[in-house]
Amino acid sequence: MRQGSSVRVLRLAAPFILAATILLTGCSDFFQAQNTGTISGTSSYVYVTNAGGTLTEYSLTAGVLAQLSGSPIDLPVAPTSIVVAPNNEFVLVGTATGVLLYTINSDGTLTEGNDDTVIYLNQSGLTVSSMAIDATSSWLLITYQNSTELDALSISPTTGIPNSIAPYTATLTFGTLAPQITMSPANNNVFVALGSGGTEAIGFSPTATTTTPFGTAVSIHLKTSGTSDTAVAVDPTSTYLYVAESNIATLTAAGQLRLIKISNLTTDLADYTTGVGPSAVLPDASGDYVYVANATDGTISGFSFSSTSQTLTSLGTALPTEKSPLAMVEDSSKAYVMAVGNGDNPNLWLYSFDATSLGTLDVGTTTSTASTNPSASNGIAVTH
Repeated sequence: MRQGSSVRVLRLAAPFILAATILLTGCSDFFQAQNTGTISGTSSYVYVTNAGGTLTEYSLTAGVLAQLSGSPIDLPVAPTSIVVAPNNEFVLVGTATGVLLYTINSDGTLTEGNDDTVIYLNQSGLTVSSMAIDATSSWLLITYQNSTELDALSISPTTGIPNSIAPYTATLTFGTLAPQITMSPANNNVFVALGSGGTEAIGFSPTATTTTPFGTAVSIHLKTSGTSDTAVAVDPTSTYLYVAESNIATLTAAGQLRLIKISNLTTDLADYTTGVGPSAVLPDASGDYVYVANATDGTISGFSFSSTSQTLTSLGTALPTEKSPLAMVEDSSKAYVMAVGNGDNPNLWLYSFDATSLGTLDVGTTTSTASTNPSASNGIAVTH
């Protein structure tokens, strides 16, 4: 790994390819990605980007979170987003000057790839807001700050290198500072939280080769005026959509978690009270529980889910967490949850699932991802 290397930006001019239309699909044909990555053993590897320009690498083994040798690594430019490929072959880091590629070594450490050059740079010079890689590790999807553009870039599942310099594009209905993207596990729908523009659902076809992978778009309007959709997540069966909605009219008011069936996106099944300023949603791998990080009051709200009644039940008093939490992940063993924030240190908290109070998270390790206080983390990703 080249510490503090300077990024070489290649502006590759090519026309964007216009989108066609495919039908928005529901929850059929669940696809489970196969782990063909280079990592081995019983550890998960965790990667946290810090706005100061570093990336901190950890191993997580039997509940022990440890920084890897050489961590944190210096990034050539400040990061804005991070994502791990489902096949665990590579990590992509979004920035204001393109997308950087890092290969995952067998010990979890990262090596900068593509000759230390960005693999993709938006032709309009837009700053990456959030990214997702589809279940086949063959498509990179990107949203941008203050933009209505959504890109889908065909990439090699082995190397992460784009197959073409021209992405397929779709136009979102609303531009916001930080649109947040997620994909259904079934790999057939993309969802983007658009702040005060609500949420947008777009059909997706990973097998598209000569036409756009994007399908029909459906707008999911705000449930309540004076609110903002800040995060989206899909349950493991790709049946239900969760939307976190923050109250921006009264900044000290509680937010809400919207439960929506993907087969009927225009109607909420129900809405549930969260903490103040919900910023991230994490359904656990079983689908039995869902957690909401609340950025303003520094808590995590937990709920149990009943597929029979299609309802959520609060797990009780919100859990403490780091200052200004912004993202949560579950490790590959499905035994631990991590939350990261951009407030005061320690800003990375590790939780285990309580053995007796089902669904409750117990605080384990707390640590700081950078030597500065605050660490100013802005993303977290984990191997699958």
